[in-house]
Amino acid sequence: MHSAIGIDFGGTSIKSGLVRDGRILQRGTLIHTPQYSGAESLLEALKEVVAELRRADPDVRALGIGLPGIVDSVNGVVHELTNVPGWNDVPLRDRLERDTGLCVTVENDANAMAYGEWKYGAAKDGRHVVCITLGTGVGGGLILNGQLYRGAQLGAGEAGHMSIDYRGVPGPYGNFGALERYVGNNQIAGRALELYSAAGVEKTLEQCAPVELAQAARSGDAIARGVWEAVGAEVGAALASVVWLLNPDTIVIGGGVAKARELLFEPILKSLRGRTLSIFHEHLRVVAATLDNDAGIIGNAALALDSLASRSNNP
Repeated sequence: MHSAIGIDFGGTSIKSGLVRDGRILQRGTLIHTPQYSGAESLLEALKEVVAELRRADPDVRALGIGLPGIVDSVNGVVHELTNVPGWNDVPLRDRLERDTGLCVTVENDANAMAYGEWKYGAAKDGRHVVCITLGTGVGGGLILNGQLYRGAQLGAGEAGHMSIDYRGVPGPYGNFGALERYVGNNQIAGRALELYSAAGVEKTLEQCAPVELAQAARSGDAIARGVWEAVGAEVGAALASVVWLLNPDTIVIGGGVAKARELLFEPILKSLRGRTLSIFHEHLRVVAATLDNDAGIIGNAALALDSLASRSNNP
């Protein structure tokens, strides 16, 4: 079993690790993304962390990197990154392969998370899998018929832009009622703040963040519990549409918002089951992601090793 390097590129930080058989053997030095200006300086930092991890295992042959934004995974080109300026049409795969000599894959970060959960996490036994991440925004990835599905323009799985109300809140790309405009971190905090204010309860926006809101709900706060019920109902409505469209056997939910666990999952299941036929949902698994913040590292390493095997079989 070969080892590979997985890199999870985020707008705040870049995490990396040496991975074998779905386990992180060693973590690379954390890179704080905002400290670097443009693609060139970050590429140098990436090469340094790759060299660091290769010293731990000189037999590493593959490298996978997942990034948030518009990524051409077929040609290995980063067209644009979310919240990271200076990455415009960067041929990342070719640059890294030239500089490291490794087999390199470049992927959307949500797709990598989905792949990791499917290969080694909560969806390991699934064949038709939908993964969504609930955080600042809502991301997603699809495993259909046992393969990562990217779509015609490599943009499949963007669950956050699915509409739950065609006359709802304007979305960033003209799609009214986009899911992430209701259930993102900031949106959850904002709606909670409004409800507390209407009830005459003084709260700061920070006190309404999902982590604090979950603690309040578990302590018996009716307003906080009501917010989670509304958020769960909205996520469940979106997932019901996914069930009708794709008929998956497993739905994996991850991200920081999902740490609310039963406060979120119970209304999600109630909403989803109330909107679909029992033949579709009675055997459907809706589960929490198990790889947590390591899903990107593990998923990217797995994609890299699979690409290496494919190249070896089809020279």
